[in-house]
Amino acid sequence: MNNEKINILLVDDHPENLLTLEAILENEEYNLIKANSGDEALKYLLKNNVALILLDVQMPGIDGFTTAKIIKAREKTKHVPILFITANYLDAEHVFMGYSVGAIDYILKPFDPMILASKVERFVEIHKLKQQLEHQSETLLQKNKVIEHMAYYDSLTELPNRRKFYDTLVNQFSDAKTGLQPFGVMLLNLDRFKQINDTLGHMIADNLLLEVSKRISTSVRQHDFVARVGGDEFYFILPDTNREISVEVAEEILDSFKAPFIIGQYEFYVSASIGLAVFPFDGEDSTTLIKKADAALYRAKEQGQNKYNVYHSGMNIHSYRSFLIQNDLRKAIERDEFYLVYQPRVNLLTGDVTSAEALIRWNHPVWGAIKPEEFIPIAEETGLIIDIDQWVFENVCKQINQWKENELSLQNIRIAINLSAQHFIEKDFLANFINIFNKYKIDSNNIEFEITELVILRNEEAVQQTLQSIKELGIKLSLDDFGTGYSSLTYLRNFPFDSIKIDKSFIDDLPINLNNSKEIIESVIFLANKINMSVIAEGVETIQQLDHLKTIGCEEVQGYIFSPPVQSDQFIQYVKSNERQVITNRLNESSVIVMFESTERITKKEDQLNSDVIQLAIQQLKNSYSLSNREQDVFRLIVEGLSNKEISERLFISEHTVKNHITNILHKFGVSDRVQVISKVYEACIKVEKI
Repeated sequence: MNNEKINILLVDDHPENLLTLEAILENEEYNLIKANSGDEALKYLLKNNVALILLDVQMPGIDGFTTAKIIKAREKTKHVPILFITANYLDAEHVFMGYSVGAIDYILKPFDPMILASKVERFVEIHKLKQQLEHQSETLLQKNKVIEHMAYYDSLTELPNRRKFYDTLVNQFSDAKTGLQPFGVMLLNLDRFKQINDTLGHMIADNLLLEVSKRISTSVRQHDFVARVGGDEFYFILPDTNREISVEVAEEILDSFKAPFIIGQYEFYVSASIGLAVFPFDGEDSTTLIKKADAALYRAKEQGQNKYNVYHSGMNIHSYRSFLIQNDLRKAIERDEFYLVYQPRVNLLTGDVTSAEALIRWNHPVWGAIKPEEFIPIAEETGLIIDIDQWVFENVCKQINQWKENELSLQNIRIAINLSAQHFIEKDFLANFINIFNKYKIDSNNIEFEITELVILRNEEAVQQTLQSIKELGIKLSLDDFGTGYSSLTYLRNFPFDSIKIDKSFIDDLPINLNNSKEIIESVIFLANKINMSVIAEGVETIQQLDHLKTIGCEEVQGYIFSPPVQSDQFIQYVKSNERQVITNRLNESSVIVMFESTERITKKEDQLNSDVIQLAIQQLKNSYSLSNREQDVFRLIVEGLSNKEISERLFISEHTVKNHITNILHKFGVSDRVQVISKVYEACIKVEKI
């Protein structure tokens, strides 16, 4: 609120009347402005604001009624109160006319000073209250804007936040569905940002995020939407954008990260990973589209730093196969397409089979056997691993129960089951497993859970409590793939493991001792013995490896030198035939080497066959859709998963030419997206031969 005087306009053609009014209304708070005519009053009101107008009715030229009518017609002055000044003899008709043109009240001549001053004071009070309300309203409006900004924008970068992103995404879906236009959703994470934050502190990390947000904002197009949704996570909406253009935007962002970020005395070379999904091809609602983009981000991170990945975009034929696998994976349990195999573990001192690892296999009705390394990562991404692990556990318990009922001598053999990290954030994980135990009346000594270091890294405190509860049930615990992750000795001290599994990558280096693997294995065995843990070497394939492990005191061995993973009947036969002495002269070094060389040749042959099938399918499609030779070159590289920029570099043609070829290919195929092209390639491959 300011202390300016309140303007009151006095309009009368008689100077003596103006002087009288001025004398009666004299007040420190008032600024009395005098006008001798309606024209003069109207000119003044064009430029100035007034609280009240005292207007004479009878004036030469424009009279009071006409002047009032004009004042009320103007937007600026229509709410200003008008008091008409008139003679006592004004008839009722004229009084009514004054009210009809906007007068609030009348002041009669000759003036009664008390009445006049009192009326003006009341209108001035109303004006003051109005000013207060306007000020409060403006203040409230500004505060609401601040609150709204805080609710919808990130305080550090001033970018929209998660709430604003999802509101915008809802509107984008509505617009896209109405206009039948595709759009992209992109998720970006900085690589190893946590290390910067933990090492150099929040201030440096925040300044880095601020600079990153500026660089990102200048790398996208003007109409693209960028939000910081938390930490080092940035989400994008790319309106009216197909997959090809979305990839170009992602590449532009990653290119911008090649230059260092200068924060104070530090120079940072920061990389990022990007996941991308496109409406409507990857999802027709926000939840699905974000989930698909997140899955693509996960894969980009797996590929390494400064990578992007497009969800099942047909970036290559194999990613399209992964997309189909994901769809069929949901139905595999109910269709009874999974089965279990068991790989024995052998005690090198006694030669007995002491335990076995249960491994899942998938017999797909169209493609046949699908390798676990192909479908397990997809199950992890989609959350289906929870159901799959539970299926494995229940079927292992069911199998152990059958062995007991058939009085087979396997009661002392322990079956190891792999547990996903996702179980440790599942609310009823342990209760579900206990119910299965009780259902099949299984002795806890018959079960072992294998977990990897990744499980512990997710939430050490919660995992420690859960593992302790598992241990109290009598279930054995082993730390799988030891040596491939962080391999912190803290894990061995703080977590109740019974055994350590040395990863196959170390065993492969034996006996020639590549990368000091021999010393590492010996150290692990020595340490484990000191803290009463057993050691299991997995992936043992040769006599030399076996002899060396036995020499340095390894207790248990798992690998093809004894047996590949086999189904239940074969496992029973193997155990029976090797109950007392598994290690025999049955396997000699040459036969083992020949066995694995032939396996490798078969694998390479199958890989080559897959490549041949793909090339044959491409040739058939070229003929069917009349592709030119150059279009076929571009088509083949699309199937390989190359971006427009990479195709341009490979074929030594401009990106513009690449775009034109792709447009022609899409037109000839009668499709609008790379995914649909890849699907046709895949269908052609199946017709040629199962991939």
